[in-house]
Amino acid sequence: MRFRVGLVLSLALLLAQGCVSPRDPLGHRDALKDAQKRYTDLIRWHDAERAAEFVDPELREKFLAHAGDLETLEISDYEIGEIEYADDDHTANVQVTYRGYSLTQFVERKIRVTQEWHRVSGNDWRVHPDIESVVAQLRGTPR
Repeated sequence: MRFRVGLVLSLALLLAQGCVSPRDPLGHRDALKDAQKRYTDLIRWHDAERAAEFVDPELREKFLAHAGDLETLEISDYEIGEIEYADDDHTANVQVTYRGYSLTQFVERKIRVTQEWHRVSGNDWRVHPDIESVVAQLRGTPR
């Protein structure tokens, strides 16, 4: 009897501390939130090399080829919207709103993009970025 009470109290304490979520017991969703925020921060601060770590390996070369275009842009702020998870918790779409401008125009634009994320193993998430769209929209040019 004492064992059960101790087990229930320990579990309640873990839940209260936020270590385990009943909706996300393996931490997949928390891992995505962390990866997505780090990736978006790195994009904002022009660190494409480190941001590429979060990009699907098959798309990294293309991402890095266009990432240099970020150097001509300034992202002043961003907001992360709702995260929509697929039923299998292996895919998620994240709405991100960027505010930024081209250094050649100084006209701030507000754009919204959808980041598509895929869980590849455990809690490792990779994005399928559309960097060309972000650059084109912030520049105000057609893609």
